[in-house]
Amino acid sequence: MSPSSAASSRRQRRGRSLLSHHRLLLLISFVAAACFFAVQLWAVAIVGSKTTSSRDSNLRLPPHNHYVKRRSKPAALKFSPACHPHYRVAIPSDTTGNTTWSTSIPFNRIYFYHVRKAGGTMLRKFLKKVALTHNIHLEIQEGKYAREEIGSRPGTMYVTNLRDPVERSISHFKYEGRWDCRQMIKNATHYIPSLQNAKKFEDWDQTGGFIASRCDEPFSFHECAVNCYIQSFSGQGCTQDDWKTQFTLAQEKLFRYNLIFVYERFKDLNYVKAIEQFFGVEKAFNQESNYWCGPESKEANKLYPLTTKFEAIMKLENKNAMDKRFYKEAVITVR
Repeated sequence: MSPSSAASSRRQRRGRSLLSHHRLLLLISFVAAACFFAVQLWAVAIVGSKTTSSRDSNLRLPPHNHYVKRRSKPAALKFSPACHPHYRVAIPSDTTGNTTWSTSIPFNRIYFYHVRKAGGTMLRKFLKKVALTHNIHLEIQEGKYAREEIGSRPGTMYVTNLRDPVERSISHFKYEGRWDCRQMIKNATHYIPSLQNAKKFEDWDQTGGFIASRCDEPFSFHECAVNCYIQSFSGQGCTQDDWKTQFTLAQEKLFRYNLIFVYERFKDLNYVKAIEQFFGVEKAFNQESNYWCGPESKEANKLYPLTTKFEAIMKLENKNAMDKRFYKEAVITVR
């Protein structure tokens, strides 16, 4: 082969090599672009964000795997939404009476069942910011039983709050049972809290506070000292089988909620971070909030600190045995 032919052959091989390299770069670029767009489509599918319009936005949140368990059967009692909150949306029950669940329907509403004396006032403020941030409706229920059936309003996230039942009961007594809050507010010049007009803690031992809950109407959570959670979530203030039926009804409803706030964990920074991440807001949890009759009852209890007898506490513990079990299975037992 002549020198000129050899040089020409080398140029041709070099040209083919450059062309192949160029094609490889194009192929890599194409694959990278395809992967990028695939990831973007996956993210959109997960978050569900189809528009950036604030008018159209809904609560469509990404799955934070460290804090959220997206299970296929949220109704299963082995999972509690206190330990495993989820983004699944309950939809109206079918003809068999079973609740069905969806991961594609966005949230457009939050239903908060406010359990009294368990941090609910602060949670109201927090959830109002969540609703404002995501442009969705917030409905709060307090004072009655948890009336709304899970799935009766499509697109609803169901949340509630719990606290150790005996601690909650004592707090309720100090806030509203020991002295009459309405009198302290409306008749402040004549109704002065004192040891003489204070009610006895030993008498705070009934399902309705100082008296038994009525059996001829649904439970009303105005004053309650015993088995308040079971009454609240079953709607029944009386029992004929030591609260076994009401316990089952209450737990079946509670475990179909999306999330349970746990009062005892409100000071845990990791818990606060997880809650804010779950709802897609920042620096909104544990904000100071004022509640009706709060300053008055706090001042009265500061002037006259409550002293309790061991026997009275043990009686309240024993009478709340079913509520203690209800609370433990909801927020302490992680299975």
